[in-house]
Amino acid sequence: MASTPSAPRLASVTRVEAVTARLRNAILAGAYQPGQRLTELALAEEMQTSRTPVTAALKALVEQGFVLYASNRGYWVREFSLQEVLEAYEIRGSLEGLACRLAAERGLPPPLIALMERCIEIGERTTAGAALAAEDHAVYQQMNVEFHTAILDGSGNRQLCGYVRKANEMPIASDRMVLWTSRDIVRRSHDSHVRVLDAIRRGQGTRAEMLMREHIHEAAQVIEQHWPEILSRARHGTDTRDAA
Repeated sequence: MASTPSAPRLASVTRVEAVTARLRNAILAGAYQPGQRLTELALAEEMQTSRTPVTAALKALVEQGFVLYASNRGYWVREFSLQEVLEAYEIRGSLEGLACRLAAERGLPPPLIALMERCIEIGERTTAGAALAAEDHAVYQQMNVEFHTAILDGSGNRQLCGYVRKANEMPIASDRMVLWTSRDIVRRSHDSHVRVLDAIRRGQGTRAEMLMREHIHEAAQVIEQHWPEILSRARHGTDTRDAA
């Protein structure tokens, strides 16, 4: 008969998971620059925890591909190449396109339709002016995540959601990234959202799939065109979400 894990053991596992998630999100958000060393002591002090969960979290992030390790150097943030980022976008396009088709064929429930309509309203408001407002960046960014997540939820395929999350877990390639230096680029992205939602509401599965593929393909093109700027900002500690 298997033994039941003790309370201290469960608490330890929970701490490790929390520290791992916090570090992973910080890396995705660009809080740590590519190539930056990550020391257990400094991270433990920053997160106000002991070194044990930090060390376990770093090992987990090595396995997940976010962090690299060498015995004579320690841990440091992995730098992804442009090719790797573009490959992640290609995967996202295929998977999220499938999610759109499934959502259109199934029909979205009213709560998800309402959520996506609110997302469209936010996109319309934040891109209506002649220029983007800095204070709208975080709002638009959160809206973008909610819009894409709603489609995944509406697809009815839980495994598909997991694969898309994996594709999103790469700095610069995730749906957390929104170029906020060009109103025209953000407006094109918003207009794509409008067309995708229209196709889903009409039950046009193939159209919805192709529109989402094109939407993510265009995002990849933006990344490729601005790659030197994005990489420079990432290496110098500027939040990459401002440039991607």
